[in-house]
Amino acid sequence: MHVISSAAAGGAEIYVKDLSKSMSAKGHSVFVVLLDRASESGRDAEFEASFLAELTQYGVEYGFLGGLCRKNPYKGIVGLSRLCRIFKPDILHSHLYYGAVFSLFQFGVPHVYTHHNIKLKAKPFFYKFLDLRTSAYIGICGACTKLLKSVTSRKVVHIDNGVDSGRIIVKKEYIPSRPLKIVSVGTLSVQKNHQLLFQAIAQLTDQDFTLTVAGEGSQSEKLKHLVEDLSIDHKVKFIGNSNNVKQLLHDSDLFIMSSAWEGLPIVQIEASLTGLPVLVTDVGGCSEIVERVGNGLVANVEFEDYTAKLKQLIEDESLRQRLHNNALENSQHYKVDNAVERHIELYNRLKRQLPSHA
Repeated sequence: MHVISSAAAGGAEIYVKDLSKSMSAKGHSVFVVLLDRASESGRDAEFEASFLAELTQYGVEYGFLGGLCRKNPYKGIVGLSRLCRIFKPDILHSHLYYGAVFSLFQFGVPHVYTHHNIKLKAKPFFYKFLDLRTSAYIGICGACTKLLKSVTSRKVVHIDNGVDSGRIIVKKEYIPSRPLKIVSVGTLSVQKNHQLLFQAIAQLTDQDFTLTVAGEGSQSEKLKHLVEDLSIDHKVKFIGNSNNVKQLLHDSDLFIMSSAWEGLPIVQIEASLTGLPVLVTDVGGCSEIVERVGNGLVANVEFEDYTAKLKQLIEDESLRQRLHNNALENSQHYKVDNAVERHIELYNRLKRQLPSHA
């Protein structure tokens, strides 16, 4: 049983969906618990419907706790207990703080918690509370694993994120467009730091490229105004949330991120499996993917270095070709089946150890 926030377009939610589908396809029974519905939080109802339909297609069950449980933990505890009585999970795996807390009150089943970011949104002492009944933690990259080990006394297992191959269209040949098609995919939020990206773009308007920005979020209007103020609206196109990210990536020539912090970005993995050269900032596990795959450049989170490396990638076609070749050759580590295998190994170990944790 996986516990996530919602059927949304976030990296953690998409990853759990991929894990659940693959686990189900391998013969495991899977139930996904969601906190709230799109109608409760103002998210895209069409995207939610597609997300849930995909779970159903793969035989994955799901249920909702209701948005009120965020304000009233008792409702979350009782709701999760009800679903556990129905499904009778062997493993209860939470992917957000609320779920981790609610899971503490579900007895007789091992609890696993995955933290999906390099930032802790809770104080370190909170993990001493989770340690009371959390059997193991999962770090989604080396940096996240190190961070978790600094706050918990429980076992921390490093399992890299993975992506379902069905969400990828491999770019078998690299024939760059004219103008060059650059793409950025991610929530329009402070974390994604689009301001750095747009400021860099403003210094490179003499170059032949366009930038497509996919995603929505709290910074949407502010960023659109910034693009106008920087006079780069002829270079930048906002398309909102995309229901066909795999086609968008396939049709692009260069993938870029400018995040201020990350975990192990699912969309960077998608871009790498597609075969794209990438430019990312040196935060969280972004550089770990580039080091393993060899398909991009890593910039500091500062204007001069980021702008210089973006310019280098725009101008140097032979470099982009080499990075594309590396992506096709070295990115298979990040397929979701590898992550599923590691998860099932962990689950089986915890089941065997259950008497000591019950």
